[in-house]
Amino acid sequence: MIAKFSVPYFLQKCGGCALKCPVLMNTEFFVARRYLMSRRRKFLSFSTIIAIGGIFVGVAALLITLSMMNGFQNELRRRILGGTPHIIVRKYFNEPIRDYTNVMKALEKYDFIQASAPFVYQKSVIKYKQHLDGVVIKGVDDKLETNITEIGQKMISGVFELDGGCVIGVELAHSLGVSIGDSLVIALPFGDQLGLLPRAKRVILKGIFDFGYYDYNATLIFMDLKDVQSLFEMGKSISGVAVKVDDIYKAPHYARQIEEDLGYPYRGQDWIESNRSVFAALKIEKIITFIVLVLIIIVAGFNIVGTLINMVKKKTKEIGIMRSFGFTARQIMRVFIYHGSIIGLIGTALGLAFAFFACMILDNYQVSLPGDIYFIETLPVEMDLNDFIITAVAAILISFVSTIYPAKRATELTAVEALRNE
Repeated sequence: MIAKFSVPYFLQKCGGCALKCPVLMNTEFFVARRYLMSRRRKFLSFSTIIAIGGIFVGVAALLITLSMMNGFQNELRRRILGGTPHIIVRKYFNEPIRDYTNVMKALEKYDFIQASAPFVYQKSVIKYKQHLDGVVIKGVDDKLETNITEIGQKMISGVFELDGGCVIGVELAHSLGVSIGDSLVIALPFGDQLGLLPRAKRVILKGIFDFGYYDYNATLIFMDLKDVQSLFEMGKSISGVAVKVDDIYKAPHYARQIEEDLGYPYRGQDWIESNRSVFAALKIEKIITFIVLVLIIIVAGFNIVGTLINMVKKKTKEIGIMRSFGFTARQIMRVFIYHGSIIGLIGTALGLAFAFFACMILDNYQVSLPGDIYFIETLPVEMDLNDFIITAVAAILISFVSTIYPAKRATELTAVEALRNE
């Protein structure tokens, strides 16, 4: 029944003990809630809808964007991990490892290591007819490599077999114009001394892979470990040992442990460190996007400021009546703080709900993307609870701060001045 009464009538019925009655402990909230409604009390006022809509749009836009960025970032992480070892054990200054069998035996004692494999990294040149391109050659044991990376699952043509052959990325295959069975020339452009002819090896293309990551697809070539050692006259030396662990997020800790146990000159490089520049760029991009989109919520906060200032002017008479019935300045201030906070809470709740259902729909219906541009055929959307919590707290805090100045203005009106002006 209390919601049907006007504020002056409600105070009159309670008489002089209005401020002492336990029922009036929420009087400020009651008044703030009534101010949300239109004059006919049937629906929210137009100014209230605009203020709520500003918060709603800001919160929803921020969360949907962050969820899509999470999806892209996690998808990129999965694709990088598909072709990157979790940990690489090598020497400082990339010195070749000659006694790598001892290193691999030392790694067998760790329970968290699931597999290990030797490899050789070298930069070289690949030639097919008149086409020439610079590449990174990775010499591996094809039987061990499938335990370290997902190369066996990423073959889109041919097979992952390196005996007398090689496999290359789809982008490199397109630029060279090659197909399965073609003969390629891998060359070391410079000899040991000036004037000597470069060393070269002819290999057969046996497979084409697609990791969904441009750098791998455009520059990486897998060859047999012994063929690469022979071409670069490395003997039995290798560049390092690739390691797969049971928990990719503990890889930095595992790498430090391996490094401490093996001692100098060996070092452990985890997959995060190997791709530090990529993940740092993605993190900065997400932070900047968050800041930019929070500005939308701040603009919505200014809408709340304008709404409350306008309301203070319109409700001058009501403020005077409340002051005459004993409302303190703090209670008047609390009315308008509650009013603005309710707007912020409603807008934030609607924005959270809309963002959640929108992300669910985008994830379930798999929105198509041009794969030749993004290398991802469907829009990845992954919601993060922390993003929702931080956004909600930021929106509510901005809404609360926006109420302080208008509420302070309302307290400056005295009962006599307010009623006299009316």
